[in-house]
Amino acid sequence: MAYAGLALFVGIAGLALSSMLGPKRTWSRAKYEPYECGVDQIENPHRPFAIKFYVFALLFILFDIETIFLLPFALGYQSLVGTGALVSVLVFLAVLGLGLVYIIRTGALEWES
Repeated sequence: MAYAGLALFVGIAGLALSSMLGPKRTWSRAKYEPYECGVDQIENPHRPFAIKFYVFALLFILFDIETIFLLPFALGYQSLVGTGALVSVLVFLAVLGLGLVYIIRTGALEWES
């Protein structure tokens, strides 16, 4: 209980000191503008954009992380021989392969629409 009280005290003391000793900010209309470079906004910032870049990035991260899961198998292959680990890795690779086939068939990797 004493540790929680000390942690709470340190947190509150840090916030209090930063508000007392930190710089005082003045707020103006210019601070609420999206860009403060002095140039007026030309177009609407909420225009629609292509989501294909995000889909491609997510697919890359997904397959990159899944291949990282293969690293322990590759490093400990000698000690895993005969334990059935090869079958589980082959099933894992088959699921990856099916996912890649699905992605290719749905056209998620194509840039031209």
